[in-house]
Amino acid sequence: MPKTKAPTGKSKQNNAVNKVIDIIQFMGENQLAEIELETTDLKLSLRKRSQNLVTSQPIDVVQNQIPVAAPSPVANINKSEKTADKKEAVKEENNYHKIISPMAGNFYRAPSPTSPPFINEGDEVKAGQTVCIVEAMKMMNEIKADKNGKVVKILIENGEPVEKGAELFYIGD
Repeated sequence: MPKTKAPTGKSKQNNAVNKVIDIIQFMGENQLAEIELETTDLKLSLRKRSQNLVTSQPIDVVQNQIPVAAPSPVANINKSEKTADKKEAVKEENNYHKIISPMAGNFYRAPSPTSPPFINEGDEVKAGQTVCIVEAMKMMNEIKADKNGKVVKILIENGEPVEKGAELFYIGD
């Protein structure tokens, strides 16, 4: 009778790694964003990162000790003017109705790259009119105006990623 070797710890580990690799390939082939699996040998939870996700690592910054001259009065005047301009802009923005992205995805102003945009700055829109598309997980989601008015400002560039809750347009009366 031939002798068989008992599986070593290393071959069990390689087998588990191969199973995980197979599961990751399965996720990709079936466009799954998340999967959880639990067996007697293995407990696994995988989540796919969004392509638009930006991660950052904390970096220790060492600053050189360089003496800096005190700011001149002219710099203070310019600074206070800029602060006043920002406050005015915020006040102005608060007067507009905002169309908000209901989901994260990519922002598109037109139904296709060769089509004209749904709307432009200065256009009048009616409630229920499509103003853009947000593509999320290969699904094209039409975003509609929820108020009649004039498009005062388009805040996102075509093709740019947006987060859920991002302001897309300002609509005025």
